[in-house]
Amino acid sequence: MATTFEIHPGIGIARLGTSDQFFLGPEPGVAAPEKYRDNAGALKRQAARFRVFSCERDPDGKLVSATEIDASSGAEITWTVHLANRKGAAPVFVNPTARRNNATGDDALDQQLIIDPGPRSCRGANAQPVQFDTGAFMNTPVVLGDVRTDEAGRLIVCGGKGISDSVPAQPNPSRPIQGFADSNGWYDDISDGPVKAVVKLANGQEVTAATAWVIVGPPDFAPEIHNLVTLYDLAFDVAVSEGTLTLPAQPSFTRDIQPILQRAVNYQWVNSFSSGGHSGDRPGNFAMDWAALADPDNPPTEAQTVLRRLRDATKNPVPNPAEPNKRRWMPRLHDENNDERVLPLTRSQYTALQQWAAGNFIGDLDIEPPAELLPDALDRMALQGCSGGAFFPGIEAGRIMKDPRTYSAPFRLDADALKPGAITAGNALPWQADFDACEWDPQPFIAWWPAQRPDHVRPEGSPTLFRDWDRGISGVMNDTDVDMMDGWSRLGIVRRRTTAAGEIFVETERDPTMPE
Repeated sequence: MATTFEIHPGIGIARLGTSDQFFLGPEPGVAAPEKYRDNAGALKRQAARFRVFSCERDPDGKLVSATEIDASSGAEITWTVHLANRKGAAPVFVNPTARRNNATGDDALDQQLIIDPGPRSCRGANAQPVQFDTGAFMNTPVVLGDVRTDEAGRLIVCGGKGISDSVPAQPNPSRPIQGFADSNGWYDDISDGPVKAVVKLANGQEVTAATAWVIVGPPDFAPEIHNLVTLYDLAFDVAVSEGTLTLPAQPSFTRDIQPILQRAVNYQWVNSFSSGGHSGDRPGNFAMDWAALADPDNPPTEAQTVLRRLRDATKNPVPNPAEPNKRRWMPRLHDENNDERVLPLTRSQYTALQQWAAGNFIGDLDIEPPAELLPDALDRMALQGCSGGAFFPGIEAGRIMKDPRTYSAPFRLDADALKPGAITAGNALPWQADFDACEWDPQPFIAWWPAQRPDHVRPEGSPTLFRDWDRGISGVMNDTDVDMMDGWSRLGIVRRRTTAAGEIFVETERDPTMPE
């Protein structure tokens, strides 16, 4: 087996915040921050941390062993990151035949619309921050974040401060918000781009690692609750469809089935309608008796009910659920058509549930899971915190993530084919407009992304009552009241708490000056 040098995670996720301080995104052994705000109340940024590994892979590409290469091994790593924001020149989401701001699609002609400060580099251990501060939109400077290294020489990428505005700046009646996705004359500081590393080993040899990518997205306001379909699920399914990964003959209950069911249960904490189906002693509260659901010798009857209410993702086109009553279709999440159809799982997820219903799965509820190599764990954990649908237009990324041509390998984007800023280009501009619009729709009782943008929450001081998460927000932009453009960073964060009655998730750290 040949040795390769690779950056992991292959796709790292950073998030906006208003504070100079940051915390590290999900990693094995790294605890979530005690508080998501600094002492002044500003929202901390989520940083993406990257490492270099010497990897051994078998002929099928499966990782067999990995050793981290860092300062402790005598290596010196030169990191280069290129962040950009291409939203201002991207195709119009609601009409892809046109482009925002009447852009041409030629970067040279659209230069004023693309925020591209160029690459930034840092080297060695404890490198000081270097800012992406020379980009501009219509001659208005926009800072996209910074890069630095930690004590081991690992790369840390921080995104922007969540600054969105128009040119000329607000207040400006001639530059209103123009819907949830496409506002001409506006910019934000979302970004993405390649992450490269040149490693000088202790013996003097110089090697180049496989390129990674970083995506800077909006904050995750329920960081311990995952979407039913995550970006990891989607990327895994794309790799399976391309034949670069394969599904197991028998899915593992704990790895492949239980997470889907647990995510459905956890929606009860961020959407009051879901609480009516997935909490207490209701049939949808799968967590009541995991042992019964994990026995392949006695396949649970609930599995057939679940399949009947889901869309069959193994068929093309994906049909509506077999359940005739639309109100019972699951999940109560929009797909990409903004109508009564519900979000389908990935083909891989649905196949696992089919095998669960047939009793063709490994009942490993009480079995220690096999060890996961660190590079694989880093790839998984980074993407599991992201939305894998619906891409309307999306949170961290858009429909480009469904295209196999986007990838060079499983969980690794094709840096030779993609321009910096390509992954976030199709997302809403400014992102706060979509965050305001994508709230719970009481008719037809369907949500968008409550695992990241909650619909309803239980305040920590009164956890038996549901309140609107975005209470106090008057709209996307309003000159007299608190709006999403100014108030997004003041909203609450849903956190796990352990009580005498059991585990709950409650709203914490809401700015006390926010109107109730």
